[in-house]
Amino acid sequence: MGHKILAGRYEIYEKIGEGGMAVVYKARDKLLSRMVAIKILRPEFVTDTNFVESFRRESRAAASLSHPNIVNIYDVGKEGNIYYIVMELVDGRPLSEIIAEEAPLDYKYTISVAEQVAAALVVAHKNNIIHRDVKPHNILITPDGSAKITDFGIARAVSDGTIVSEHNVVMGSVHYFSPEQGRGQYVDEKSDIYSLGIVMYEMLTGRVPFDADHPVTVAMMHMNDNLIPPSKVVEGVPPGLDQIVVKATEKYQVNRFRSAEEMLAALQNVSFVTGWFEDEGIAGIFKRPNEGGADEVYAGEPGADDGGLESDEQHGDDRGADETDDDYDEDDEDEDAALGKKRRRKEAKTKRNGKKGGRFGKYKALAIVLALIVALPVSYGLYKGITYLTTDRGVEAPDLIGLNEEKATKKAEDLKLKLEVAEEVFSDEHEVGLVVDQDPKAKEKVKKGSTIRVNLSKGPETVTPTDNSVPDVLGKSLASAEYTIQQYGFTRGNVSYADSEKPIDTVIDQSPKAGDKVASGSAINLTISQGAKPKEVSMPNLIGMTEQEARNALTNAGLNLSGVDSDFSVDYRQDTVMWQQYKTNTKLSEGQGVKIIISKGPEEKTSTVSITIDFSGAPDGTPAGGGAETPFKLSVLFTNGDGSQTYIVNAADRFKSAGSESVSVTGKGNGRVEVYFNGALNKTYSVDFNTGKAS
Repeated sequence: MGHKILAGRYEIYEKIGEGGMAVVYKARDKLLSRMVAIKILRPEFVTDTNFVESFRRESRAAASLSHPNIVNIYDVGKEGNIYYIVMELVDGRPLSEIIAEEAPLDYKYTISVAEQVAAALVVAHKNNIIHRDVKPHNILITPDGSAKITDFGIARAVSDGTIVSEHNVVMGSVHYFSPEQGRGQYVDEKSDIYSLGIVMYEMLTGRVPFDADHPVTVAMMHMNDNLIPPSKVVEGVPPGLDQIVVKATEKYQVNRFRSAEEMLAALQNVSFVTGWFEDEGIAGIFKRPNEGGADEVYAGEPGADDGGLESDEQHGDDRGADETDDDYDEDDEDEDAALGKKRRRKEAKTKRNGKKGGRFGKYKALAIVLALIVALPVSYGLYKGITYLTTDRGVEAPDLIGLNEEKATKKAEDLKLKLEVAEEVFSDEHEVGLVVDQDPKAKEKVKKGSTIRVNLSKGPETVTPTDNSVPDVLGKSLASAEYTIQQYGFTRGNVSYADSEKPIDTVIDQSPKAGDKVASGSAINLTISQGAKPKEVSMPNLIGMTEQEARNALTNAGLNLSGVDSDFSVDYRQDTVMWQQYKTNTKLSEGQGVKIIISKGPEEKTSTVSITIDFSGAPDGTPAGGGAETPFKLSVLFTNGDGSQTYIVNAADRFKSAGSESVSVTGKGNGRVEVYFNGALNKTYSVDFNTGKAS
């Protein structure tokens, strides 16, 4: 039995995949003698002319894209009732399958895939094409590790319609929706950036950040819930990569990367140790303090002082960027109290051997650095930024490990680089004064003139436990606590996080307790502070208030108005609150955002209303002595809501014996019908076209 031939050209072999909107077949292009993949729309979508037109338009536009990380579209056509796309046949697996089988994935692999997808989005966005459905199912991975993104046309066609079809099938992938897609608002290139961030999150952790039983609930979580950073879910995610995911998935578009190109630069230049930004020409980048202690510039435009900022496959708490004074002491307490929350995350700088710990402790970092950097105080301060090395990747950083400061300086200067000693740390491997660690690492590409920061050895730390007593690590950073535990002959156990007034990312509890005697090699479990639990406040009743009154009531309750929508209502007065996001007296976190809907009043619909005119009140036209009945003049005047008037019946002869007559009027809003017998007003009817009734 021969194969089916489509459009006289494409010989269909077998089905190789299917999804909610289309079925994919392996085929051979007889004209060009090559194997292709053909995606055919399911019959239920063919009857939707708007969907089909959008599908064809966007597919043709996507066919103009040429990039190694985009699945090529060769042809778009229609035969009878069959709408199809002919595409490149990719030998590969969907990323969703790889995630399901192997996640969490190695962070380097995650970066590689993300770079390739971002590069594809750069080209698409420059051609004014937004994907709108970036997800692992739409990313194919070839055996050599190349990533190819597909389904540009179907993604746009779906987004131009509704999230839910008439068959209650979710159109699209709510787990990867941006908040603005969930809200039905304007979608731009940054929506693709958000979705790519969610894909990276799933690759790194093996799960999506927001999940629930109902798609609408998931969409609401994207809009309202805080994303837990990947590093808090799995260990080993570098701080710089952690920050890229967080920035890409910001709730508001303005806080994300300005473009896919900027996100690609971040992925190409991410540093896995520090949390600093080297390129201050990119919005949302942190500027390093000058050597003399000049002020820092935080997220936003450079120099700003705003404080921060299902488709088919071929194969199947923001913690903020708060300023932190790391040289904190008791004299600072009054200032700290005055600044409130903005300064509450201060953390005393760790002192070792009677002197301050050096400049790594002085600078803010997002997460715990390498365990080799001992007793390094870590702050959560650069949570919202992205780590860059530079966009000029001119030279490779030299290997300075094991050199003294003089030789390391000379080796750096030979490559037109600078050297900075960050901190002195204990080391069992290197003698006093030798480099034990460096950032950037050896062979990483750096810009000429940039600075390499090194840690120098101050020799091994003398630890002579004699009675198997557990050391006290309360108040230490996780890296410092882990090092101390190992030095005492124990191992680090489970790490959990809890609300606490203690400095964020410091140890607030340990088990066994300090001083307990346990066997050598025993595990010490640690609890880390994740900051104070927000104060709870009660949701006020806003129903019936104006928008300004609702805003004031929320402010007085310690909440914020985060969104205002409007809708028609016959139950609530125009310009008053008809719906609030949370029920009255619900307990919410202080500062939480609340959405409301304002009534636009009744919707004025155009409708037709029928009125029966009773002739009983008309003049009697029957002569007393008998004979033919005399007619009377009937006039019916209709006045529409806009003031316009029309005679439905104008001085026409009627006979009382007829009993009644029906007339119909069409209009909107409210109208009036006046009935005249022989020029005298007999009755007036009020007409409500919204309800379709006359009285």
